[in-house]
Amino acid sequence: MTDIAIIGLGCRFPGAPDVLGYWNLLLRGARQFGAVPADRWTRGTFHAPGDRSAPHPAATDQGAFLDSVDRFDAPHHGVPPARARAVDPQHRLLLDVSREALDDAGMGRGDFDRENTGVFVGLSVSDRKDLVTARMRASGAVSRRFGLGGPGVVVDAARSGSLVALDRAVAHLRRGSCRIALVGGVHLNLAPDSLVGFSRLRALSAAGVCRPFDAEADGFVLGEGAGVVVLRPLADALAAGDRVYAVIRGIGSADDGASPGPLVPSVEGRLRAMRRAYEDAGVAPSSVGFLEADGTGTAAGDRTEVEALRRLRTEYPDDDPALCYLASGKALIGHSLAAAGIAGLIKTALVVHHRTVVPQPATTPHPDLAISAAGLRFADTPRPFPGGGAPLRAAVSSFGFGGANVHVVLEERPEPVPRPVPGRPAHRAAGSGSAGAADDTEVARPQLVFLSAGNPELLDQHIGEVLDVLDVLDVLDVLDAADRTPLAAVAHTLGARAPLPARLAIVATGTDAFVERLRRAREQLLAGARGDLGDGAFAADAPLPAARRRIAFLFPGQGSQRPGMMRDLYERFPAYRSAVCVLSAVARAGLGFDLADLLYGEASAPRAPLTDNGELGRMLAATEVCQPLLGTVQIAATRVLADCGVTPDLALGHSAGEFAAAAAAGALTHVDAVRLLVHRGAALRRAGAGLRGGMLAVQTDKETCRRLVDGIDDVWLACFNQPRQVVVSGTPEGLAALRGACAEAGVVTATLDVSNAFHSPRLARAEEAVRSGLATRRISSPAVPFVSSVTAEVCEDPDRLRGLWARHASAPVLFDDAVRTAYDRGARVFLQVAGGTSLLTSVRRNLTGHGDVHVVPVTGEVPDDGRTFVLALARLAVLGAPVDPRALVASEERRLLDLPVAKADGRSCRVPARRPAKEPAPTRPAAPGPAALRLAAPSAAAPLAQAAPGA
Repeated sequence: MTDIAIIGLGCRFPGAPDVLGYWNLLLRGARQFGAVPADRWTRGTFHAPGDRSAPHPAATDQGAFLDSVDRFDAPHHGVPPARARAVDPQHRLLLDVSREALDDAGMGRGDFDRENTGVFVGLSVSDRKDLVTARMRASGAVSRRFGLGGPGVVVDAARSGSLVALDRAVAHLRRGSCRIALVGGVHLNLAPDSLVGFSRLRALSAAGVCRPFDAEADGFVLGEGAGVVVLRPLADALAAGDRVYAVIRGIGSADDGASPGPLVPSVEGRLRAMRRAYEDAGVAPSSVGFLEADGTGTAAGDRTEVEALRRLRTEYPDDDPALCYLASGKALIGHSLAAAGIAGLIKTALVVHHRTVVPQPATTPHPDLAISAAGLRFADTPRPFPGGGAPLRAAVSSFGFGGANVHVVLEERPEPVPRPVPGRPAHRAAGSGSAGAADDTEVARPQLVFLSAGNPELLDQHIGEVLDVLDVLDVLDVLDAADRTPLAAVAHTLGARAPLPARLAIVATGTDAFVERLRRAREQLLAGARGDLGDGAFAADAPLPAARRRIAFLFPGQGSQRPGMMRDLYERFPAYRSAVCVLSAVARAGLGFDLADLLYGEASAPRAPLTDNGELGRMLAATEVCQPLLGTVQIAATRVLADCGVTPDLALGHSAGEFAAAAAAGALTHVDAVRLLVHRGAALRRAGAGLRGGMLAVQTDKETCRRLVDGIDDVWLACFNQPRQVVVSGTPEGLAALRGACAEAGVVTATLDVSNAFHSPRLARAEEAVRSGLATRRISSPAVPFVSSVTAEVCEDPDRLRGLWARHASAPVLFDDAVRTAYDRGARVFLQVAGGTSLLTSVRRNLTGHGDVHVVPVTGEVPDDGRTFVLALARLAVLGAPVDPRALVASEERRLLDLPVAKADGRSCRVPARRPAKEPAPTRPAAPGPAALRLAAPSAAAPLAQAAPGA
């Protein structure tokens, strides 16, 4: 049969707010019993020892309870707050724990096969009768919240409900009717019904302590909680690189059949379930070294379970049953009814995952049970899993009220096949046109570690928990022994989770640097710092509203090129390399050489100052080279940004950058954009042949600049960049005259490194050639607003774009007005793609006075543009862009770690309980029949229902 992998865990149990808390509780063997919380019901009304006239007596006021069950982050789950108060608290808890299980499985961002993901829930009791919430809606609530299109099943099999749900899920996975499954169970004690009902059955411990298999056992203690596991076929999990907690090798279910009654457990029924599980697994019961029992602490239940185990383990005469540790989590967290089975499954999966047997609280085995004769023992301290041979196996049982029995056999995951770890991509030799072999040089890459939580206080708590795990459990040293880049695994694990409002992003190279920066960032946050915290850290209490985080992609033109620009991206990202290689091949047809070789081949390989690359720099500045080169690297950068989750809401370019902007907006295909730039560059070179020209940046306003050029021949206003900068094109003689006039007027000027007088009438002769090139290109209506710097308007009509681009080289650049148009169309985050920060300075100055503007460079100066790229992503993530940090992690370094999952911002959804104006005098009901778990008499049911709080 198909083995099923457990790849994600989420839980909330008494004393255990999450999976790591649950494991720590299990290691300590700490009981969680206490009196009924005051906010549940009036304890004295139902627990009055010695008062024989009490209408609804409870045997005990002890239980195991969760804190703050009324709290729920309704906005995070897309539930209106008013409606959230009308949702069964058990459904709300199930949503929270499902989110945490998906986060733990690395699926929090929703990038999995949701269409074929099923939800299977065990749920039997709902104490909020006033809500009239149908139990069968529990799975639907999870499916709607996470967009899951597989089967939805709710099982009511009493206390074995969640493992019966598991049985259904495994069957669906094995026959392929779903590819992934969420399986869970939930139970809350919001009214005293269960306490009173089980007291009447004399199933509860009068001492208020659950002692399974103990000589002093006198019943169980009510507990509560929720657990969810994420499952998928083992083969799929291994192929996806999932962390596998344990493997479900076999599962068996059976009913008690012809037993004396629903309250009388059957040895034969339990044996049937266990035999079927081992037959399904194809292994012998003697191979199991740890068994999480149903273990209720009742005389009949314990006796029946041990007898069934004794018979099971002695049915194989050829086998010598090995030592097996027996345990029951009900001794710690009580009996959580429909959630009891999933609590045992999660516990057992953790035991297998950590290869550690957890202790059972001090137990004196009942002499009548003959536990040792069955080869069973109790662990009094944490200890290594028994048996030296692999694979380790464990099992878990859940035997439901009424006769529904389930047994599950778990096994540790198979040893993963070591993945090859490729080296850094080699530079291609100039002119070779083919990729070289990868070298073995290891280069530490900056990683983006993204942490988030429901609010600033929870973020601080989450940071502390992460630091505790990294320090106390020494995760980093463990990883260093196995992986080259452990920080990548930390980044991958935290980056796989659904972002919450309060967020912190840190860019670091190496784990020590990250931990140190995380500690300092925590101190800064506690001191009130937000925004750019310096040294690669950014933080915010909440992301920007959607309308205030619209991103404009900016693309610079000639003058922004550099030898070796974006080399870090070329070496790190396959998508960038692939795009550069494809587009370079397109450009080669017109250029006669390869742009990738020019940028990243031997000629530019040394990471040297630009003065050492003077000849290469002059070659890159040539119009026919520069324009397709810039288009190639800019388009390739947008590919990487898209892989990281960042796409434009609007696009605009400066000068030749307009064509990469058009490609980003969807008006041109990537290939057509580069072909057009090759054609355009050649046309401009021919048009400028024999014409000497240049460009001069004049640091003054438009009117002053117009006065300065008035009377000077052969100079033209070419680019309006910002309020106090105008670029003028002209002949060398005209620009020299202008430079002198500016000096006399005290106006600062700077000569630009360009090859001609662009955006001036001198290049009008290129219009026809460019127009002919445009005629063969398919231009589409942009998918996002595209602002042309020729008109400073949003252009949507393809025919109009053809006309604008035909005269683009001779028309002035209205970049200042284009920026203001972008702002008016909703852009608030301006992202410069390549070329440093040249355009961002203009954005700031054009939008002075607008405090809601954010400017972000994608790359910095050669050779450190790779860190700037990751810093840009970190800042965007904090602002609210859907950045996926996992895209920065190489495939061979992607590994999920056991790091804590952050909490959402739960707020109270409590509704005051409705009480009648005059509460009727309670009457003592008739003695209940044996099946009366809930009070059936109307005179008794009303007070109990009214006692429920508004959780």
